[in-house]
Amino acid sequence: MSDRDLDRITTLLGQCLGRIDEQAFRLQNEDQDLDELGSADVLEQEAAALQELVGSLIDQHVDTEQADLNRIVEPAVRDCIAELGMPVVVRQRLAANLPPIACRAGQLAFAIQRAMMLALSRVDRGGDILITTRRDGNYAVVELECNGAGRDRHLQERATTLCEFVAGFQGLCRVDEDAHGTLLIAFELPTALVIDDS
Repeated sequence: MSDRDLDRITTLLGQCLGRIDEQAFRLQNEDQDLDELGSADVLEQEAAALQELVGSLIDQHVDTEQADLNRIVEPAVRDCIAELGMPVVVRQRLAANLPPIACRAGQLAFAIQRAMMLALSRVDRGGDILITTRRDGNYAVVELECNGAGRDRHLQERATTLCEFVAGFQGLCRVDEDAHGTLLIAFELPTALVIDDS
């Protein structure tokens, strides 16, 4: 399987997971009877199983243990926006000369896509998303910020699988929301040790 094939499969699986998560969220937010709420639990279990499948697929692929953050952010954002099917404003502030991230490119791409799907589920037509990358010591930081319509009482539950996935390659993921509905998803990703052969 080529890197291109893996990237495409990872993108499709990430989008599928986002749709499952969104449907479960809708069921939880509506006044449903117990049978339908049970369906929401099933959807969440399926989302977790899909997350595990993606992780397994990525682990089986022979890939370098380093990833270029900015080169992954741009296509991941583009693919998620294309899937959204409505206009939104995306602003990017990507720091130059970031060191490589100490994980596989497929792992990082999936995490970015999953964060984007979570953020986009909160954005209305014409909404605004800001994506920032920067270096902080031995870590690279990715921040996604967007405005939503009020607070999401299920936000932390919806973000659990993403946080666990990022922790799987020694990163940290924080998902916060303020009283005005502004959502912030931040990754702290360990950078790879670069050996200078000169």
